[in-house]
This record gives sequence, C-alpha cells and structure tokens, in this order.
Amino acid sequence: MKHQTTKNQLSFQKVLTQFCVMLLIVFSSYSGVAQTTHNISDPEDLTVLSATLAAGDTVILANGTYSSDARIKFSPTTGTAAMPITFKAETPGGVIFDGGLRMSIGGDHVVVADFHWKNGYGASNFIEFRDGFDYANYSTIQNCVIESLAIHPDDVADDIANNSITKHRWIVLYGTYNTVINCSFMDKQSAGALVLVELAYNAEADRCAVVGHTITNNYFYKYAKMNASLSNSGDSETIRVGTSEYQNVDSSVTVSNNYFVEADGENEIITNKSKNNVYTNNTFRRCRGSLVLRHGSNATVDGNYFLGEDVDGTGGIRITDSNHTVTNNYIQDCITVLDQAKWNNGITFIGGGDSANVVCTSTSVSNGYQKSENINVSNNTIVNTNAPLFYNEDKGSTDPTGTVSNNLIYFAASDPNSSNVISGDSDSANAFANLGTALAYSGNVFTGTNLGATTTGFSEENGITATADGEIFTFTGTGSAGKGADMGAYEPATDAMVGYGIGACFLNNVGGPISNGDCSVVINDYLTVSSLSTLPASASSNDITVNSNVSWTAASNDSWITINTTSATGNATVSVSVTENIDTSTRTGSVTFTQDPGGDDIVRTLNVTQEGAEITSLYTLINTGTATDPVTIDSFSKEEVNGTTKFNYAANTLDKDNGSVWAADDGAVLAGDYKGDGEYIIYSLGDLYNLDFIQFTTTNKSDPFGYQIWVSTTGTETADFTMVLPTTGELLLTATGTTDFNQYEVDAEARYVKLMGYGRFNSAGDTRTSQWNAIGEIEFFGELSSLSVEDNAFQKQINIYPNPVSDIFTIKSEQSNLKALKVYNLDGRLVLEQSYKSSQSEISIDASSFSNGLYLINLSSDSDSQQTKLIVVSH
Repeated sequence: MKHQTTKNQLSFQKVLTQFCVMLLIVFSSYSGVAQTTHNISDPEDLTVLSATLAAGDTVILANGTYSSDARIKFSPTTGTAAMPITFKAETPGGVIFDGGLRMSIGGDHVVVADFHWKNGYGASNFIEFRDGFDYANYSTIQNCVIESLAIHPDDVADDIANNSITKHRWIVLYGTYNTVINCSFMDKQSAGALVLVELAYNAEADRCAVVGHTITNNYFYKYAKMNASLSNSGDSETIRVGTSEYQNVDSSVTVSNNYFVEADGENEIITNKSKNNVYTNNTFRRCRGSLVLRHGSNATVDGNYFLGEDVDGTGGIRITDSNHTVTNNYIQDCITVLDQAKWNNGITFIGGGDSANVVCTSTSVSNGYQKSENINVSNNTIVNTNAPLFYNEDKGSTDPTGTVSNNLIYFAASDPNSSNVISGDSDSANAFANLGTALAYSGNVFTGTNLGATTTGFSEENGITATADGEIFTFTGTGSAGKGADMGAYEPATDAMVGYGIGACFLNNVGGPISNGDCSVVINDYLTVSSLSTLPASASSNDITVNSNVSWTAASNDSWITINTTSATGNATVSVSVTENIDTSTRTGSVTFTQDPGGDDIVRTLNVTQEGAEITSLYTLINTGTATDPVTIDSFSKEEVNGTTKFNYAANTLDKDNGSVWAADDGAVLAGDYKGDGEYIIYSLGDLYNLDFIQFTTTNKSDPFGYQIWVSTTGTETADFTMVLPTTGELLLTATGTTDFNQYEVDAEARYVKLMGYGRFNSAGDTRTSQWNAIGEIEFFGELSSLSVEDNAFQKQINIYPNPVSDIFTIKSEQSNLKALKVYNLDGRLVLEQSYKSSQSEISIDASSFSNGLYLINLSSDSDSQQTKLIVVSH
C-alpha cells in the first residue's frame, strides 16, 4: 500500500536507519556477510549506507511517495560484473518521488531500478552517473520513469526577465559502459538534452579510449517544442551523444530499440557529436526533427523507422562529417514544408567545409560544419515523404563524397507530400549541381514523382508495387529487387508495446498505471552490418563492421567473394575480399549474416557491387608515353601555333598531358556538304598492328565535336586510307562537357591512322556550330600484326653515325630505299623534315642548330618505317 511520509517520520526513520547501518558495519566486520538485502524507508539513508555495501547486495526502498528534494548518492565501490550492487523500489513503480529527488551514481557495477519520478522540480543534472570525481562504470538505470519535472518558480521569474528558458538534463552519462534501459521519459517542458552523454572526463583521460554506453528499449514521450527565440532553447535534444569540443572521442555508444513519440524539443531529436556511435532499430513517431549526424565520424544509422504521420516538421536523417553508414532506414509520411524545411527532410546532405574525421588524438576541433566525406547512404526506403533527398547549402558548399545506392523512393498516386526526389535550398537542379555531383549514385529507384535533376544512378521504375503491411509498406515488382531497406525482424514500435518490453513496465504510453507489464529487462537482439561502396574492378580486401549482441554466422553467396570471419559473438570487423573482375560489366553478389538459432532469427544481407573492368585493360596500349614509343606524328594539315600565345601543336596529342591540345580550324562548309573538308593528323604506328581500340579526349564544350578515323596499311596518300569510324553515318559525335576519353572498339590492320576533324555540331550532327577542332590526347591499342616482321630487313640495313653527335651525322642504308626523314624533340615537336625524290642510300644531316638532348628520327622507305634515337651533345 502506498503512503505519504511526513517530515517527522522521515527524521525518526533516518536516525533509526543510521543506527541500523552502524550495527550492520559492526556485524559485517565480524561475520563477513555479503549479498545482503537492506530495507530502508528513507531515500536519504542511501548515501551513508552505500559505503558499507558488499558485492551482490541489494537496497530496497519501501513503497511510498517521497517528497525530498535532496541529492542522494549511490556510490558503492565493491560491485562486480557477476555481483552488482542494486538500489530499487520495493515493487516496480511502488516508489514515487514527487519532490524532485536528485541522484548521483558512482562506483562500478551498480544498478538503480523501478523508481518513478513524477512532478517536483528538475535540476541541471538531475540524475548523473558520477559522484563528484567518482565516475560510474558498468552501471545501469532500468525500469524507471521520469515525468513532468517542472522549472522552479524562481527560475521561471529569471527566465521571463532574461528572455531565456532554464536548462535541465534528466540523465547525464559519465564514465564508461553505463546503460539506460527500459525507462520512460515523459512530458519534458524545460530545455536541455533529456539524455546527455557527457565526454569531458573521457576526453581528459584518453580521447581514443572507448566509452561504450548503451541506451536501449526506452520510451520518450512529449518533449515540448522549445521557443527558438529564447536563450538556452538550442541544446534541447532528446538524446545528445557528445559535444562539439569532444567530437573526436571514441564514444562507441549504442542507441537501439527506443521509441520516440512527439519528441519535439528541437529539430535534432538525436544529435551525434562523437565518433563510432551506432543508432539502430529505433522508431520515431510524429517527432518534429531528425536524427542528426552533427559532429564526429564513423556513425552507423541502420534499421530505424521514421514515421511522420503527416505532421509538419518531421524528418529523417541529416548528415555532416565523414565515414558514416546510413542504411536500411524506413522513412514515411514526413513533412517539412513550414517548419525548419531545410533541416528536416528525408535524408539531408550538408555541404560543410571544416576538417572532418578528426583523429582521436587531436585537441583541435571545430564547432562549425565538417565536410561530409566518404558517406554510404544505401538501401533506404523513403515513402510519401516530401524532399526525399535534400541538398542543404546553408552551412557551406563543399560537395559531399561517397556512395548513394539502391535506395527506393515511392510516392502513392496523388499523395499530398509528393515532391521531386532531389531538391535543396535553391531549386532542385541548382542545389544538386552545387552540392550533389561528387557523390557516386547507382541503383537508386523511384516511382510516383520526378527526379528533379539530371544525373545517372537513378531510374524511374513504374513496375514497383507497394503493399500495405500494417502501417508500413513492402515493395515488389519490376525494379524492386535488392532496393530499399531490409528491416530484418524489427517492426515499428507502437503505443501498445509501452510497458511490455519498451519503457518501464508499470505505465502505459500516456502515463497511466498498468499492472500486467513485462518487468523483465532484456536488451533486444540486434545484428547490423555496415555497407560497402561500389568496389573497383581490381582485386581488393575491404573491412565492414558487424554490430551485434548475439552470436552469428556469415557465408558468401558468390565464389568471387570471400570473407575472413565466418562466425563470431558480438561485434566484429570482417574483411570482405573480391577477385579481379575481368569482365567489363558490373557484377553483384552478397554475403549473408545469420543470427544463431535461439533468438530473434535476424538475417542481414551485405550487398557487394564491383565495377566492370576498364575496357582499356583488355587491350595492349601501343603509345605508352615513353621515349621509345613507336607512334609519331607523320603529318598534319594545320595546327594553331603562333609562337607567342598559341602553342596547340599536333604533337600535343601524344604527350600524355590532357591539358595541352591540338587545335585547328576548318575552312568554310562546302556547298552540299554540311561538314566541310576537315583538318587532319596522320599518326604513324611505327609498324603494322592489329588495331583493337582507340580513345581520344576533347575539350569540354557544350556541343559535340565531329570526327572520323581512317586507317592505312601502306602509305599516307588519301587513296591509301579506309574509314573505320564511324561504322554508320558520317561523324563520330563526342561526349559534351567533359575531358574524359571517348572510347571506340575497332577491328582493323593499320600502319597509319588518320584523324579527321570537322568542328563542332548540334546534337543531331547535321549542322555545324563551330569550325574549330581540338584533341587533348589520343591512345591506340593493339598487337603487332602477324604480317609484321619484328626484325625486318629495313631495320637491319640502317646505320646512324656518329651517335652521339655534335654537328654532322650520317644515315646509311645498304639498299637505296630511303624516301623521307623526320626529326622530333622529346616534346613531340617536329624540328626537321626532309623528303627525297629518288631513293637515297646515304644521307648527311647537320645537327649543329639542334639543342643538346635526345631526338627521335623517323625514317621511311618505300614500304616501311623505322624510329631510332639520336643524341646531340655540346657543339
């Protein structure tokens, strides 16, 4: 039976208890008794008693309503993992603190359980896991309720005078490996983080040491929206893990299986401000805010439900800083049209500019917005949520980097929340262009709306069907396989679950008493697997992180994927190795992680995507950029060179520098021919090749260039050439707005290649828009033809002497078959060209005007050519 305790009764009971404590101390010193149950009827007796407690002891406070506003201290020093020391109510919910009783928890392995704080006044740190400098470790508060703590009238008066609001924190976690589990937090009216992970102590000791708290199975209900115009109103998160100053502490906090309803304190429901935290299997319902990765790197946000229920101001996930994994989240019916529209959207990308992923050893951090780098946003489902992917330029314009893949965005027909998949501060296209283009997009699907920007990696899939499964949807049909969130066994939390595994067991979702609640305290099974970005075609090994509290096994489903860890209990780092992909097509595979039998039977699938091989890796590059390259410029029609401001040589196309180009303008368009007669470069391959592949670059113009490619096996006269590209039509139209290679497979024998340029054209290729041609680099791929003689007679019959030379050198052939000579410096510039009307067996050349250095000499006979080196030394 509950009772109201008077102050006189408390005084008498305190004296009696202190006397009993003294007797206990005396008795214990002689008897060695441990694992004792101590019954008290005044919570303030705990402070004296806690110093005497032995491992395994339990202190039980008699049921009743207690009006003390003291700060009691529970700091025993002898608890162990096997035998913690517990302070609890006589029965769950049987003790009510209505005067604002505060608590400091110190020591190791202590448990506080079954209490109900209701009304009374809050405090700056209401319940804190420290007693002075005695920081708690491995300690727990469980099955407790804190509700409706008020602001003291004196503070209210000060707030009115100062246009502020008092800041109260209800739970403050210090120390390491502490747990808040199965508690209910209801009706918070003051500012200040409801649950705060305070890392100052950890930072002072060692920022790289793991903190390791757990916040799980709790219920958060009705945190009132703070008036943003009041000072102190910011800092009003439901959960905040860290601070800006200590953002690089390895907190490794797990926030899982919590239920948030109307947790509106500010637009950051949960704020991540430290490293390596995990947020998994939480449900957010009608919460006007987002889960915000504000500071700190390497967060995992996996398997959460964000159910806005069409309440304005509701959102999903906001991303700042780096190396985050945001996967398998389900976001539905969230709206941010009126309130904080640029901050709370489906998934919001921030373009911050400060240093990201600050190493734990650093003491130099920023409270600005970090760069969002190497983030993985994959396999999320966003349903009937306006602004599914939002690019926020408000805090900087540094492009986020990383992967956005296999997300599913769905709008039902005529859904009022319908908006473009991509949007931002400015209109969709501009916001994406300013902030979104450095991310790699692949495999994303959408239906029921428009994309809103021009980019690859998204496809509209009208064959996707949504089927209601309770309040959420499952998706089937064309385009849905492997897309969207895999929620495993986790279903969204509901009000009916409060008191039955979520929150304290003695109150329902609105604070009404229940007598049949589930008072067992069990950390739910969880098993999450981080994702992999798309892997390169080369063989590689890549680490992924498993966060789990269960035993599990893992198996690769594809022969080209292997893993180094096939089973474990709890967390693990798994190395996933892939073989080289020698096919040009992208391939996909998977690894399945399965919870061992006897639990919730959680199954997680890691999707592995590997790029196809670069087509150039399948062929042999002929002109590799070395001094002995066989490929040279044989001739050209024109080049834009004036010796002062223009140096656009034909030889620039072979110098392996994409920044230097050949440029030439074609003449007027001929009557009846829309493209003109063209300008050309003829390349000598130095021998007869089976040509497999050609690639070349252009300048990044908005109109395509029009080219043709011709080959010859004999000479360089016009009649010797045959056109091999394009295979249809009259022009190869190049890609626009890029300096990447234009790539073409061919199947031809060639000794000479002629590139013909006709200027730039409209997209249809039937009207010329400019007479100018430009080529940055050209590369040829192939093998020596079987018709080529590797040590041909011509090569054997040529001698050059003296070499090195300072003035005159001689070229002598045993047969009179020399027809032409070209000399190039190492910049590829032609410094001498001579041709001979009749075949010559011996030629003398004056090199006295050449600068010292290495030169390449290209010699031609009636049917062949040879390249050799000449060294010029001081004259």
